[in-house]
Amino acid sequence: MQRWRASVVPLWCAAVTIVIGVPWLRGGYLLTYDMVWVPQLGLDRPEVWGLGTGLPRAVPSDAVAGLLGAAIPAVLVQRLVLLIALFVLGLGMARLLRHRSVAAQLAAATLAIWNPYVAERLVLGQWPVLVALAGFPWLVRAFVEDDAPRWSIAALALAATALSPATGVMGLVMGGVAAWRHGAVRLILLAALVNGPWIVSGLLHVDIARTDPAAAALFDLQGEGSLGKLGSALTLGGIWNTDVVPTSRTLVTAVVLAALLGALMIVGLVALWCDDRRLLSALAVPGGVGLVIALGGWLAPDLVGRVVEDVPAGGIVRDGTRWLALLVPLEAVALGVGASAAASRLRHTSWASAVPILAIVLPLAALPDLAFGVGGRVEPTSYPASWTAARETIEKSSVPGDILVLPFTAYRRPAWNDDTPVLDPAGRYFDRTTVTNDALDVSGRPIAGEDPRAAGIGRILAGKDHDVLARLARRGIGIVVVETDALDADRSLRQVRGARELPVTGDGIRVFTIPDARARPVDEGDRRIMIVTWSVAGLTLLLGLAGVVRGRADRIRSSRRPARMSPAT
Repeated sequence: MQRWRASVVPLWCAAVTIVIGVPWLRGGYLLTYDMVWVPQLGLDRPEVWGLGTGLPRAVPSDAVAGLLGAAIPAVLVQRLVLLIALFVLGLGMARLLRHRSVAAQLAAATLAIWNPYVAERLVLGQWPVLVALAGFPWLVRAFVEDDAPRWSIAALALAATALSPATGVMGLVMGGVAAWRHGAVRLILLAALVNGPWIVSGLLHVDIARTDPAAAALFDLQGEGSLGKLGSALTLGGIWNTDVVPTSRTLVTAVVLAALLGALMIVGLVALWCDDRRLLSALAVPGGVGLVIALGGWLAPDLVGRVVEDVPAGGIVRDGTRWLALLVPLEAVALGVGASAAASRLRHTSWASAVPILAIVLPLAALPDLAFGVGGRVEPTSYPASWTAARETIEKSSVPGDILVLPFTAYRRPAWNDDTPVLDPAGRYFDRTTVTNDALDVSGRPIAGEDPRAAGIGRILAGKDHDVLARLARRGIGIVVVETDALDADRSLRQVRGARELPVTGDGIRVFTIPDARARPVDEGDRRIMIVTWSVAGLTLLLGLAGVVRGRADRIRSSRRPARMSPAT
């Protein structure tokens, strides 16, 4: 019986995860909005390590993807990251309730994996957010279960949250509250070490670390169906991009099922208040912070606009609903505890077994289109052969300088990707520093980017100067890649008229060279600073991993040690 209890939760988490990821078992890459995975991410590119000209938005996530891709095929890395993140998320949430019933653990695990936040962030392609979400329950568990905190587990969990600036701060909030009585200062220091790459890189770019205030209004909370804005946020939805919202969220049934889930969560919160305030406070405070930030763009857009414009790195709050990740653990645990408490109160009725089953099934019923890759919206595709040919051509070229990708827009809708919007993969596909446009167009309104080099090149391309190629060369551009199947490609081809074209087999992409370009050097002082920062972060991660392995080995040895017999009297 005990063995069954120990295995049923992991098996359930694996089953729920597989139902979501069934389409990912096919070959190809998942390319959707911000999720860009390439066959080989060049590790010698300065921007991967936080030494580019723009803000370190993909630091250290790009370096992690590149390092893992150097060891095993990148196409496999992408699947492992997503599937393991979802599995570990559900398992971690269940482990927070390991002293309660199996039904409570299953309900908490189900809601943690199967909710609108996960669905919408999957379609939006924000995989670092999902990895961070998987680290939250383990971070809390490191401090709330035992009298002695488990710092090795905390280090690994914090590292999982440190893949991007926004999630790194979320991890600090979640861990700081949980560790309040167990060494908050030590936790802050540990978080600083594992988040060091993007923190230090951000300090090196502090002069551009401000965001267009127009983003506050464009990224604000959106109502989904009849739930309204507040209801959408409380049910872990409300993302700014309504194109990624699952259809089931717009149905009337979403309100009814959300009300049932909410009722069970309220029962769970009351039960936690009565018998486990330590866990409740560790989850409720971060959850409240996440909800306030999510509502900020709606209730106080001017204030959020001033923050993103005037506060360095304030742009991490422009997408307020991203911070609802901090609310997921509270709601998942509340559902599990609520199901257990309600079943206990109804133990002498026929509802005693029905309520836990209901708590497990409700999240699935409320969001059926999360199954099979969010209803087929997150499915693999393959890069055209011409992209591989272009990469090989550029690798063989001795032309100095960086790469410019045209048309000079951030997102594409390639026909070979089933017209799914995606951040231009060419920005990562080639083995040189590649300049792409970091300005965005949201709902037809522009949001200025922060990269001064990209802005300067944008001005060159937008001007009427006929000496475009020479001016690009002075900006360090030696190769221009034109995606001929993208919108406005004809204008881009006119802009590179007169440049020498390199042969590329296949359609959809052309490569041109510009003479007299010079590669832009990286400041050696900045390089040394980042080498030290990355070394410290890596060493911290390795020490945490070693501590977890050693602790696990000690527990295995203890379990195998025979019990000492008392001497006969």
